[in-house]
Amino acid sequence: MKYLIYIFLFCVALTSCEEDYPKSYEGLPYIRFSTDEQATSVYVQHQYVNYLYLGDETIVRDTIDIPVEIVGAAPEQDLHLSLEAFDSDDLSYPERIDRNTINAEAGVHYVPFDDAEMSDLLTFHAGRMQDTISVIILRDATLQESTYRLTFKLSDSENSIVADNDENRAVVYMADRLSQPSNWSSLLFTLGNYGFVKHEFMIRHSDLIWNDEDVEMIANDSFLSSYYKYKFMQDLEAENEALGENGPLKEADGSVVTFQYSYY
Repeated sequence: MKYLIYIFLFCVALTSCEEDYPKSYEGLPYIRFSTDEQATSVYVQHQYVNYLYLGDETIVRDTIDIPVEIVGAAPEQDLHLSLEAFDSDDLSYPERIDRNTINAEAGVHYVPFDDAEMSDLLTFHAGRMQDTISVIILRDATLQESTYRLTFKLSDSENSIVADNDENRAVVYMADRLSQPSNWSSLLFTLGNYGFVKHEFMIRHSDLIWNDEDVEMIANDSFLSSYYKYKFMQDLEAENEALGENGPLKEADGSVVTFQYSYY
């Protein structure tokens, strides 16, 4: 009798376990921006475009790829994602963006996200865990005067839900003029503080344009770092002598161009 009771209790327990086992998630897939190397607790994607460095004045737009990823299982059908631009001047964490930039304007600095042209660019393809979507940046004349920023986030769409929406944002900086490379700090102790006049001098006295890619290349090569530091110091000395009483070479604020790091 006890043997039959034990069998009965075992079957009841087994049935209970089967009923309590959690079912797999069957709702809409969750989507978020992938985290890049410059991630902060607010912006997980930072992108930069400078038309000046593209070397072709006929280029009037550029497409920026933004990595995104699925949280959970890969979708069985294409997802049509939705983006929402916002005014980042009102953020609680203003230090997370470059405050010397201006909010971009839809239709002027970028193609609006709800434009028909954007439909295919905002598609996350079926069967993938990671994919890229794109935004289109426009080459407006105002980019020659100031650097602009496009701040945006994912929003829920008809077949996807945003994960970590409060802290899952992206920013694209855009310009059409000399601007400080985002990774200049890697050369700070080699070439000193950044300056626009200094940047223009470096371009004139080298075969590089000193954008992010050039800075990364030089920073990772100790020989080239030493070479350019010595070359620029020698060339600057010669240029200052040629300027005579109009020298030395200075930035717009009056600070003297130098290739020595200054703590002030």
